[in-house]
Order: sequence, then structure tokens, then C-alpha cells
Amino acid sequence: MKIHILAATALIGIAGAAHAQNNANSSAQTGPLIDAVDAMIEGNRITNVTAEIDRPGYLVIHNDGAGAPPASLGHIALPQGRTGNISIEADGPLDPASNLTLMLHYETNDNQTYDFGPGSTDVDTPVMNGDAPVVVSVKPAT
Repeated sequence: MKIHILAATALIGIAGAAHAQNNANSSAQTGPLIDAVDAMIEGNRITNVTAEIDRPGYLVIHNDGAGAPPASLGHIALPQGRTGNISIEADGPLDPASNLTLMLHYETNDNQTYDFGPGSTDVDTPVMNGDAPVVVSVKPAT
């Protein structure tokens, strides 16, 4: 009898751990996110992007900054929720060798203008997931 109780307890523990893992995986896919798996760099545009944000904000193209803070090369306003088939235009041609990234920023000062940048880093701030910004790399098609 003790063996059956121990076996049942172990089985419940394993099932509970599997259920918790499934919940962790599904919750990891909710909230602010950027899907750039199929993104394409086309001249001065990045296309075929999906983003989800929990309040209005922006999807911003950045480069690696070569040791300096990353530059904002272009942006597009996003409504709250999920937006697919996004095309973001940059101010000039995009150089894939500059390690392009896409980052979510919130609209924080209610003026409907992307204002984050040098001397203005306390407005339209990056969307954070814990201690890290919501950002993904964009690689050129091979």
C-alpha cells in the first residue's frame, strides 16, 4: 500500500511540474513581444514584423552604436495590442552590418510623437521585460 501511495504521489508531482512548465511556456508568449523571424531588410525599410504591446507605443529601429548609445534610425507608432505585417521606414539606407535591432518603447508623455533620444531619455522609454528591454536582432536574409 505504501508503494502505491508513493507512486501516486510521485506521479502527481511529475504531472504538476509538467503543468507548471506548460503554463510558463504559454505565459512567456504573452505581453510585449516582437516577432522578427521573417523580417526582411529592404533598402531603408524593415518589413514583415509582428509586435505586441500592452499600451500605445513605438517599434523603433536601432543600430549597435559602435560603443555609443544606439541610434534611433526609424520608428512606427503602435496601438495597444498585437499588430502584424509591420513595415518600418528608416531615415536612410539600413546597413545590416551595423547589427540592427528592433525595440519597443512606450508613449509616456501623451504627445503622440516619439521623443526618446539624446537629452531626452526620460520620455517614451523602452518597454522592459524584467530588467531587460524588449528587443530583437534583425538579420539580413541569406
